[in-house]
Amino acid sequence: MASAFDTFLQQAWADHAEQPEAVARRLRTQTPAPQTPDHLAAVSRLVVHVCGEHLGAFDDGRWRLNALRTHPLADVDVQSALRVGVAALSLAERASAARKNFTLDELIRSEGAAAAICVGRENSERAMELLRSARHRLASAPDASAATHRPLAIACNNMLWELHERGTARSAADTRAMLDVAAASRLHWSQAGTWLEVERADYGLALAYLSADMLDPALRFGSQCLAGCLANNAPPYEHFYAHEALARVQHARGDRPARAGHVAAAQAAFMSLAADDQDACRSPLAALQAMEP
Repeated sequence: MASAFDTFLQQAWADHAEQPEAVARRLRTQTPAPQTPDHLAAVSRLVVHVCGEHLGAFDDGRWRLNALRTHPLADVDVQSALRVGVAALSLAERASAARKNFTLDELIRSEGAAAAICVGRENSERAMELLRSARHRLASAPDASAATHRPLAIACNNMLWELHERGTARSAADTRAMLDVAAASRLHWSQAGTWLEVERADYGLALAYLSADMLDPALRFGSQCLAGCLANNAPPYEHFYAHEALARVQHARGDRPARAGHVAAAQAAFMSLAADDQDACRSPLAALQAMEP
């Protein structure tokens, strides 16, 4: 059974995009008492996201994070998360960020988190500056572990979908950033993840290039995504989305037989899904079926 804290946090994440100011108030006045260090870390992530990306309330976010540093559950890992969060808010704001005693991992995490904030604040150029800095640090550390790559892989993946969802509202700078972070996500997942994360990164690249109306690389990455599924005996859920991407690319290319083949393959994969996965895939499948023949 979920704790009161877990229920509160789940609802806050569900509400934050449409009601960021209300969620910020609830975080200040209604948060149940954290029971574990993980609870504190979860609060810090939500504070950074809501106060930074959604509200641009950088001072408020830093104040909230610094107030948590004296909490009795704030262990070494939580203290690191709080330091990184404070620095990320400052870097996104272009304010002074005290990072003299940061580890390499903390430096990279703070810049990756700040880049994600900047994308949310529609400042792609600053986001790319921060991402380049983080990636340069990583490239200068040849003994960096997979764990050091992982935060950048996650941050780049999140930025990709944030930019992709803007569609025709994206600026030219946003589109360049979308393609850059899609490629960076794949590179870092190749170091930090398994074939599954790499395959999904190829899916992201296919849709990013499709959205940018660059159909040759979209087809190449869509094909890589499907090849990853075939090589690793992926479950039907992964096959569904690989064929979904390729159907959309082939539709844009005007290759009707290829599009029809991938739509049929996506339908076949859909029939093999568990009920919950079918619910998640029903809308994308309907969109494929609605394509003009």
